[in-house]
Amino acid sequence: MFYLDYFFKNLVIVLKLLLKGEWRRVFLALYARVYQKVYHVIFPLKAPKLRSQVPPLPAFKLEVITDHPVAYSSPDHLVPFGTKYNNSTNRKFVLRMNEIFRALFPNATLAFMDLGCSGGQLVKDFQDLNWIAAGLEGSDYSLKHRRANWAALANKNLFTCDITKPFRVKCNQADHKFHLITAWEVLEHIRPEDLPALFDNIRAHLVEGGCFIASTNSLSSVVDGVELHQTRMSNTQWREYVAAKFPDLEPVDFHLKIYHYVRYDFGEPSFLLFRKKASKQIGKESVMTASGGRT
Repeated sequence: MFYLDYFFKNLVIVLKLLLKGEWRRVFLALYARVYQKVYHVIFPLKAPKLRSQVPPLPAFKLEVITDHPVAYSSPDHLVPFGTKYNNSTNRKFVLRMNEIFRALFPNATLAFMDLGCSGGQLVKDFQDLNWIAAGLEGSDYSLKHRRANWAALANKNLFTCDITKPFRVKCNQADHKFHLITAWEVLEHIRPEDLPALFDNIRAHLVEGGCFIASTNSLSSVVDGVELHQTRMSNTQWREYVAAKFPDLEPVDFHLKIYHYVRYDFGEPSFLLFRKKASKQIGKESVMTASGGRT
């Protein structure tokens, strides 16, 4: 039933966009879906060669230390929806990030964290390219049902955690930071008063020069009478919010196309890309190119 509802919802959006003459947006959205399917096949062909070009991952054990292992008060836990159905990835995104970050951090063992990881496929794909990869999910639905990648990766790479409360990720018992953190259609699910704590967690877990990439949605999303989108801001409002509150995060442009991103709302594609400044940069002009946010 979910997939039929999803299909008809998108069909209605397509018709509305076509009636408004937005043929290009419809074309790009359809192209993106085909594009992702093609790279679903290409990725396993390229992954062995890419793995062979870097040292094998050292033995490691990931842990998430938190007093709040489940976001019990979150509507997404009370009415699980995304974590129940989604297992999103975009293997072109994974390949592109691998290329960019291996150039930015040539001698590092790269680390990736996905917030609101649902089924965990994106985490698995980064791990397949010799990244230390972790996914955090606020609801324990996928853990309890051992769905998607949780059957194999639960409490190894995939963990439950309320990301609006303090937590630490440890690797071999030492605090660990990440070169890339993502959150796909997650920020709008957080209450406005909890956003500062969430961004504090993101900033605390980024290495200097590391990046945070997210997609957002400003529309309402009601499931079983419960509003899941608790903070609805436009792309511009999100960028203004981050600029005002967190000066150590600067906009960055990786020249990604819409079909490179993992998840986004078909009717309102909105993306955020930020880089954590080095300590000596904070308060100075950024040397990076600012992103317009929309593609």
